[in-house]
Amino acid sequence: MNWWPFYRAAWCYNLLDLSDSARVYARTALAIHPASERCLSELLKSLSDQPEAVLEYSYMVSGGGACRYRLARAEMDLGIPDKLSLNWLENAFVSQIDSVAADAGCWLSILHGDSGLEYIERSVELMPEEEFYRSLLIGKLIDAGMVERASLHFEILKETGYSGFSFWRTASQVHESLGDSQGAIEASRRAYELRRIPSTAADLGWKLYFYGRDLMRNGDMMVSVPYFRESSTLWSGDSLWAVKSDSLLDLMNEFTSTSEGYGKPI
Repeated sequence: MNWWPFYRAAWCYNLLDLSDSARVYARTALAIHPASERCLSELLKSLSDQPEAVLEYSYMVSGGGACRYRLARAEMDLGIPDKLSLNWLENAFVSQIDSVAADAGCWLSILHGDSGLEYIERSVELMPEEEFYRSLLIGKLIDAGMVERASLHFEILKETGYSGFSFWRTASQVHESLGDSQGAIEASRRAYELRRIPSTAADLGWKLYFYGRDLMRNGDMMVSVPYFRESSTLWSGDSLWAVKSDSLLDLMNEFTSTSEGYGKPI
């Protein structure tokens, strides 16, 4: 039996935040191909809300990568004193000078949140051609208020010619940090086109809603309508951004249909 379709199904369900379904397919894929780090990674991701269950698979992990990250995250979530996987990443980061250290730095920067800037900076130094590492660094620099440095790294990223999902997601962050709402929206649109998942829908939906609301507050009511309508159609009508956009559209429709001089309802 071929493990690949089961793995891909698990990958897709994890992207859609449907962990129960992802778990079923990931377990099947791992049973067919027990040596696959990919299959194990998707299974551990589907179990991320069950850290005890994640740690049950620690015997299967020997190196770094996403699986080691999942184990370290579970250790931190549980508050285990002896954090074997977290220590493994820390040791790899300080003792290696190649892709192993860069990989460890990437995961450590995610694990340590706001205090993890130094880790991803070294990852970029070690692997400057790795687009994902630089994208992660740009996001952390923006979060730290270092917008000018983030912009410089983004220029380097653009020179590579890469135009994948991570690039457009990062571009949206950069444009937003520079106050360019329309640029941020367009970049988020590109990211959503490449990966239509809950997180990209929420990112674009909220950006459209807030930009439309700003236009509305500035008196550009009719200009705001297309942004609210686009937000309203993203993902699900029950999504909070869609509900809020629909609410403002209803208010404007009521206003334009009863106020002299505005013409037909929107």
